[in-house]
Amino acid sequence: MVLRYTYDGLSSAFDVIDYLPLAIMNYSWRGLHCKVHYLPDFEPNEYLFKTHKDKGKERWEIYAWAVRDIMAKTGNFEKSDLTLA
Repeated sequence: MVLRYTYDGLSSAFDVIDYLPLAIMNYSWRGLHCKVHYLPDFEPNEYLFKTHKDKGKERWEIYAWAVRDIMAKTGNFEKSDLTLA
């Protein structure tokens, strides 16, 4: 399942407004929309591992790459390779 959230109108920031008015605006706001894409079950096979062996050293890395690629294409997301560490 891929969830794609879109919003229009309000972008909340704690540095500009106090918490209580901000919470009231966020809870009463109806501008948030979510598109849900249901994907079929994905079971990797030997073709995937042989064809895309350049995507990782181990099988789980290739599988993770494939699932990430499917989700990015289906949800129209931009992929980023930045790490959080």
